[in-house]
Amino acid sequence: MVLTSLVSPVKRVSGRAAYVESTSRFYSMIAAVEVRDLMVDGSKAVALTRHQLRPPAGPGFTSDVAEVFGVRDGKISSLDIFFDSSPFPK
Repeated sequence: MVLTSLVSPVKRVSGRAAYVESTSRFYSMIAAVEVRDLMVDGSKAVALTRHQLRPPAGPGFTSDVAEVFGVRDGKISSLDIFFDSSPFPK
């Protein structure tokens, strides 16, 4: 995967190392993911997903996520992630 950017409600990062660093905490909380819908149109794909999350402290919770992928030369070139941040621990 060649990732050039990530956009979330909180930040924008560029490059693989920055992406891995900024998302590792989130990915470590994922207990399950359900792909609810997948739409593809040319070089764009949108996945509507439901994540079951278990934070290190506090109760687990569910988060619905929209992930918009850009594809160039058969590889993911961008990823925009949209989610409601209110259920996340503060």
